[in-house]
Amino acid sequence: MNLLLLYAASVVGAFIGWYACGPIKATAVRCVARASLIAFLCAPGVLVGHGIGVAPTLFALTVQPPPFTLISIALAWVIALGLILGVPALRTHQNRWPPSVQEFFIDGYLFKFLLFGLIHAMLIVAVLYADDTYYYTMQGIGYALFFAGAAINFVLCFRAVTSRNANPYLVPVLFAAPVFFGTAPTVGLLWLGGGAVGSLAARRRHRLAAHISAAVFLLLAANSLLRSYRAIDAPSHVTIGGGVAGNAAMAALFVVLAIVSWWALNRRNT
Repeated sequence: MNLLLLYAASVVGAFIGWYACGPIKATAVRCVARASLIAFLCAPGVLVGHGIGVAPTLFALTVQPPPFTLISIALAWVIALGLILGVPALRTHQNRWPPSVQEFFIDGYLFKFLLFGLIHAMLIVAVLYADDTYYYTMQGIGYALFFAGAAINFVLCFRAVTSRNANPYLVPVLFAAPVFFGTAPTVGLLWLGGGAVGSLAARRRHRLAAHISAAVFLLLAANSLLRSYRAIDAPSHVTIGGGVAGNAAMAALFVVLAIVSWWALNRRNT
């Protein structure tokens, strides 16, 4: 868990550092500074012991100093600097500090949504696989991240489609894609559905957005009901996360959300 959180913090630090270097006037100095931040914070630290492992660079430097981790930092620095110098938009990108909300979250490459999704996915996976010391606290944080991901994708896609005329079908995938590799499909479904509804609402296709929103929530409600049934029918040695009551309550919540979202979006359409 700690390594995932540290990796997420490192990526966030590198992203903020990119914009912090924006006011630097000299192109060469700005590019070197950005490449150095990325290499130091995001390079995979190589751990060599009984085998070969990968860890966040900051962790690898504390448990196993050079040469292995320094070599990985140097390689990452060369690659990052080559990409920054080779792509004109990256090479010439400048910004004021602090950047505006629009500039920080929306402007530039839409693939930054993929980065946001990766960070959020690392946080939720770290919470899901945490130890049971603070079980209920972690469960609460996990559900908060679960719903927050859909809300974030909704806002990002809504702003991107309205301000940049972005593709309403491709953009929602960017944020949701990383979570498919680390969690249950239900998480990806909710996040993808949230982004799709945001994109369609931005295009003023509220009726279609209402149908998609209701369909996603009803599918999640059906999944929770199925889990509740399995909890009832499961042998004594099998544990279903959430239990009968917990999954039934989630199913009821999803039904309520389906009704409310369908009503709100259709009302917006009129």
